[in-house]
Amino acid sequence: MKLPNILFILIDDLGFGDVGFTNKGSPPGATFTPNIDQLAADGLILDRHLAYKTCTPSRSSLQSGRLPVHVTETLKVPDDPTAAIPYNMTTISELLSAGTEYTSHFVGKWDAGMATTRHTPYGRGFSDKSLTYFSHKNDFFTHNTLQSGCKTTCETENPGNHSCIKDLWEGAGPAVEVEESRAGDFVEDIFLDRALEILQNESETSSPFLMFYSSHIAHCPLQVPQENLEPFLTLKDDESLCSAQTPYINPVNDGSSFQCRATYSSMVNTLDTNVGKLIEQLKSAGEYDNTLIVFTSDNGGCVKLEESGGNNYPLRGGKYSDLEGGIRTAAFVSGGYLGRKGERTNEIIHIADWYATIANLAGVKDLKDYRAEIVGLPALDSRDQGQVIFEGGESAWKDEPLFLSSEAVVENEWKLIVSGKVNPAGFPGQVYPNSTSYLNAVDDVVMDCSEGCLFNVVEDRTEHHDMREKEPDIFDKLKGMLEEGSKGFYENDDVLQLECEGGVGDEVNCACYLAVERWGGYFGPYAKGG
Repeated sequence: MKLPNILFILIDDLGFGDVGFTNKGSPPGATFTPNIDQLAADGLILDRHLAYKTCTPSRSSLQSGRLPVHVTETLKVPDDPTAAIPYNMTTISELLSAGTEYTSHFVGKWDAGMATTRHTPYGRGFSDKSLTYFSHKNDFFTHNTLQSGCKTTCETENPGNHSCIKDLWEGAGPAVEVEESRAGDFVEDIFLDRALEILQNESETSSPFLMFYSSHIAHCPLQVPQENLEPFLTLKDDESLCSAQTPYINPVNDGSSFQCRATYSSMVNTLDTNVGKLIEQLKSAGEYDNTLIVFTSDNGGCVKLEESGGNNYPLRGGKYSDLEGGIRTAAFVSGGYLGRKGERTNEIIHIADWYATIANLAGVKDLKDYRAEIVGLPALDSRDQGQVIFEGGESAWKDEPLFLSSEAVVENEWKLIVSGKVNPAGFPGQVYPNSTSYLNAVDDVVMDCSEGCLFNVVEDRTEHHDMREKEPDIFDKLKGMLEEGSKGFYENDDVLQLECEGGVGDEVNCACYLAVERWGGYFGPYAKGG
């Protein structure tokens, strides 16, 4: 039997309510995702697909097969050598590259480490094709990094607190040829063209492929080409606070204020168009029927108006919070290989589970991470969820604790949060943001869970009812699980030797120094090894 192709579509900060298949009752124009919605309708919608509440831990979890509490929970910038996946953890692409006939490709946002060549997609097993940027966010048009320890600023026609360092990497080196030929192009267009090229080339071979298409949409800064924005300018909900993390909308205006929901909706619609083109390419190449497609965001939408203004309707909270709005993602599986259509499941699947699920589909027999074991790193947490996806069975997490973070645990329908302040904790409306959102901001609402908050997230997915006092036995059980589990929690503690140690002063960031002195103005590896 021919092994399936796997296309993994990973979205950045997508709001749970910003796609039609989760927010069917939204007014016209609030969501416009016909291609994504059709793909979801043709497959299995995952109503309880869980991730971490922020980007880097989710992406590290996905690639390493560990829960974030066993790989990283921090949002360190990539020029920190302890950011993201530890050096000695084996990723899913390495596993497939070493033991199967699969080719592996990565296009888009990485945000899972760059300290050494081994930390990059190329070094992590995506050695066939990779085109990526390393950091939490970059500028969609200049391709400069926007979030790093580098203190330089760009003196260009768009002055501001932007790093002058390009964040675009191809294979084992800077994406110089791509940048020279596509300078100023919308980065999502660049990623789409590369993904389409890969799919075309793969259709001419007999090997199965694993491809991650990892879109920068819909993470801030909110930027989109003018022609893509035009159809959405009828959305008149101007939220000037959105300009705080979007210094300019190139080439729309100077960034003093702009229509937040219009821009966000336009970005998601652009994503939808790109997904449609990927599916069209699969079908025209005759590969669709043997492809499994996974679609998910890395966390819930960021509801903060000064960042994105995503909408997680009807869920409570958003990115940065262990509430459902932060950790329950818009997700589904589809494609001709699936063999299911028009179905939904409420079984738990965690983003870490794709490691074991993909490995099993690829015929990998031994999932043990011997390299990590030798140096005492946490073992794999990933569970094969094939019984949920293909057979309609129960989650591999049934009756077992799943640690969402160091402050939250889920078992079956119950979730416990133990945190002094949970923020954001408000509820968005069906249309968010709107003209009054700044007066009733979701992120202004703080929940006190210092004594613990308990929710039945199946019967009460909007988390209106804290059941701590009504279900003390369940509360005590989950609290005990979290306390016991915390004894094995781990944070990346790699000690790496920097390439420029002894060569520059302590005040100089090595990654930023080498970006200029070695990599020609591009972010790249800066530590020994790999």
